[in-house]
Amino acid sequence: MVANKNYEYDIKNAFAMSRFFFRLLGIWPFARTNSIYLELIETVTLTFLCIGLIVWETISTLLYMFLILTDFHLRLKFTGCVVYSMVGLIKYGYLLIYKNQVRNCLMLVDEDWRNVVNPSDRIAMIDRVRTGKRLILICALFAYLTGLTFRIVMPLSLGKIVTPQNITIRPLPCPAHLVILDVQRSPTYEIVYFLQSVSGFLKYTIVMATFSFVTICGMHFCVQSEILVTLMNDFVNESRPENLNKKLATVVEHQIKIRNFLQVVQSATQYPSLTEVLGSTSMLCLVGYYVIMEWENHNIVRLVSFIIALVMLCFNIFIYCYMGEQVIDQGEKVALTACTLDWHHLPDTKARSLILLIVISITPLKLKAGNFIDLSLRTFGSIIRMSVTYLNLLRSVE
Repeated sequence: MVANKNYEYDIKNAFAMSRFFFRLLGIWPFARTNSIYLELIETVTLTFLCIGLIVWETISTLLYMFLILTDFHLRLKFTGCVVYSMVGLIKYGYLLIYKNQVRNCLMLVDEDWRNVVNPSDRIAMIDRVRTGKRLILICALFAYLTGLTFRIVMPLSLGKIVTPQNITIRPLPCPAHLVILDVQRSPTYEIVYFLQSVSGFLKYTIVMATFSFVTICGMHFCVQSEILVTLMNDFVNESRPENLNKKLATVVEHQIKIRNFLQVVQSATQYPSLTEVLGSTSMLCLVGYYVIMEWENHNIVRLVSFIIALVMLCFNIFIYCYMGEQVIDQGEKVALTACTLDWHHLPDTKARSLILLIVISITPLKLKAGNFIDLSLRTFGSIIRMSVTYLNLLRSVE
């Protein structure tokens, strides 16, 4: 039986944005219809479309870089496209392989929404969902705005380019070499342009899918930790001795539940987070280099486009680290609450029960990228410093 009478509305509201991005990629872990065959056809079709387009774009760009271009700096100019495609492909592959782990995380969130009874707890959960949605919307704005500028605005702003050999070149969102086909001839050019635009949309959707999942789980852990603090205070303030055992059991069960939830989230997000950290470090370095190049070339359109991309990358990795920081802060709040409870108001037997509660509470809680890099604001600072260091090294190669 569902304890929360508003459960269906609440869970749809909580999963709305994440479900949208996951379904666009064909990797939403819950059934959409009652037909298994329709679900399978949709999933297989979208999966092959995503992987096929991204791999095709990456290979065609690599062929252009190594078969057509000979200058190192020109190759470096298009390295960012390849790196971003590889990062997106790795994250998408991980979501496909570990789809069940993603499903387990979302089922635990679903269970908490199903069983919430206290109106104040429900309001707190709704507030966290609202905060998460705002973060997702901001990231989506930057992500798709970046895609719009790189896939449409930049190529169109350049117009047709006439080389000294009197050859007309029509720019593409990403350079491409198809070996047996001339991408400058119609309708090959139009087809390649369309496919690259769709591929770019899919890559930014992959970013949003992983981002929204991490945001949902991080916000949910935070609100469940706040509920745990409330339960601890209610336990020591209980005036009726016969209710102490029940309230203590509730506190212990809730503490175990949120710690188990964090372990499942860590298992599901550690490699996408590691990919995001390493990929963002490389991309921040490369995009920073492109900003300097366009500044020197006085190309306003490309300069603005790269600045938008730089902001998007910074915001994306910042939220990953911010979620890790929130987990650390909430763990410290729970530990501080457990250590400062008014235990002297309790009977001796119940006061002694708090010892194990305190021992468990003071164990640090963290989200880690690859299980060895702590996600925190300090890590975000380290990523920025490392990117700037690599940027300076890259400039010294000129």
